Amino acid sequence: MIRHLGIGGRLALAFALIAAMSLLAAGLARQTSSTLEKQLDDLRGSDISVLATAALLNDTNRRVVASVPRIVTAESAYNRREARLQLDQALQDMKRLMQDLPDYDNYFRDISSQISNSVGLLYLAVEHREKLVWQGYGERQLLFPLYQGLIRQLEHRQTLNPGNRIWPALLRRIEYLAGLAEKIANDSSFNELDYTFLRLESLSDDIRALLKRLPNNALTFQQQQQLDHLLMMASRQGELFRIKNDELDFRYQESYLMRVSQDHIRQLAIQIGHYTLQVNDNIDEEIEKVSAALERNSRLALTLSLISLFVAAGVSWWYVRQNVLGRIRYLQSCMRAIAAGELATEVSIRGRDEVATMGRDLQHFQQTALKEARIQRQLQSEIQERLMAERQLRKTQEELIQAGKLAALGQLSVAITHEINQPLTAISSHLHTAGRWLDNDRPDRARNSLDKIKILLEKTAGITRHLRGFARKSDSDNSAVRLLPVINAAIELVSPKAGFVNIARNCPEHLYVMAEPIRLEQVLVNVLSNALDAVSGREMPRIRLDVSQHAGLVDIAVTDNGCGIAPELIGQIFDPYYTDKAPEAGLGLGLAISYNIMQDFNGQILVHSEPEQGSCFTLQLHNAPEEWHADSAD
Repeated sequence: MIRHLGIGGRLALAFALIAAMSLLAAGLARQTSSTLEKQLDDLRGSDISVLATAALLNDTNRRVVASVPRIVTAESAYNRREARLQLDQALQDMKRLMQDLPDYDNYFRDISSQISNSVGLLYLAVEHREKLVWQGYGERQLLFPLYQGLIRQLEHRQTLNPGNRIWPALLRRIEYLAGLAEKIANDSSFNELDYTFLRLESLSDDIRALLKRLPNNALTFQQQQQLDHLLMMASRQGELFRIKNDELDFRYQESYLMRVSQDHIRQLAIQIGHYTLQVNDNIDEEIEKVSAALERNSRLALTLSLISLFVAAGVSWWYVRQNVLGRIRYLQSCMRAIAAGELATEVSIRGRDEVATMGRDLQHFQQTALKEARIQRQLQSEIQERLMAERQLRKTQEELIQAGKLAALGQLSVAITHEINQPLTAISSHLHTAGRWLDNDRPDRARNSLDKIKILLEKTAGITRHLRGFARKSDSDNSAVRLLPVINAAIELVSPKAGFVNIARNCPEHLYVMAEPIRLEQVLVNVLSNALDAVSGREMPRIRLDVSQHAGLVDIAVTDNGCGIAPELIGQIFDPYYTDKAPEAGLGLGLAISYNIMQDFNGQILVHSEPEQGSCFTLQLHNAPEEWHADSAD
């Protein structure tokens, strides 16, 4: 049948076939473009916005975590009110952001209300406690003039009876009683307060017993009243005991409310993390679907374009020699340029015949391809946004490591505070003694007390210097680190917590490893703290730190004879928030952060433990090349 057709009919038939194929490719490209636009709109409308909300929630959560301790540690009422206002603003922002989540329900409302209530109660507890501190300060301001006036009068009475030995003993006990009454402000627990007042009551009984041994007219009526008032202020019936007792009660309330707030904030952070992971999985799945559909339709479009090209070439070779052949060759070159990626190629159309129609189809195909290229660029932009979000999450992880370091300092704070309070108490005593020697015109003895004060101040400065070095942010780059100073710094940092436990160490003096000194010290502090907790109940606690080398690696083994770890729990100890300690003893982040730090060092942390026999944590690091030793970080 085709044989009986003329040239025009055959050209019409051929061009109809070419046009059909071009239209099919254009329709396929249009369908692909519509599908991509719809999927990108869905991605922007749901997953990307949820991911951005989750990132803002993480940032707001960090603001809440940073603002809660400031309420307790504020130096003035103004700073405390400022911290409360910032915290309220952060909680309002958090509530507003949670309402944008697709699964916002009673759980988020409840936990937001619980955080607000806990913070409100914490603020009230701090306010009451500060008022009590000022009341106690006012009471102590009344104590010193009363004691000073009474001492002067009794010393005058002593000069009237120089041979009576009861007067010096009475004056010493009154001075000691006044000093203990001043010490009440430094008591940090009910046990210390109770012990102080037991001593005060004992001194009061001694004073009353000595008064009975004096003649009846030894004290005037006014002196007796002043002494009775002093003894009353130093008793449990006095205002000093009541105010300090109430202050300690509010301090315990603050500690409890702080833990409750941190637990709620941590629960919210975990839920936000789940949301972030879910959204990332959804985005990955949608991107994979879009990529697969784009590749499949591109291959099909390319196949149709090639078929169209071959048909056009055949018709041109067989039938067109002059006018039609030139135009078809022109359109063919345009199609090849577009298929090669030159989408901006100009396509001109002459005439109104089938060749012109083919040119218009080519222009339509070109516009569709340009639109598809724009969509691809937009998709790449969305992918870049996701990479930026991942970098933000990485930054959050680094801040979590810093928070874990500060949490470790918080766990050591009680022991460190005790370690600092001891020299401070001794300094107060030496200052009082030096003053007495100066009053007695004995500057040589006063200078001896001042030398002791200097030694105690240097000890206190050493403790704070180690704390400041440990708390600063570390560099993320690895370098050659001399191991012995890092080990000594970590042991000195946990020494207040160690008490009478001796930590034996065996480390070569000039041994270098590839690490970063501050983060390596953080890992050692976490492992040593866990070892001290493990041996706390042992009659003869032992902790050893041994360093060995083999095959270019350095092993740091921390061994204890503590309670050990059950075999079924060893696989869980590096999981975040896993802990078998009481809530106030730790958050369960120490080993998880230590594991990640060792991964950053290209090292590993190994555990061997037997229940009731003890545990051995081994930190395995790479030995530093000798040419790096000159630039090492000690």
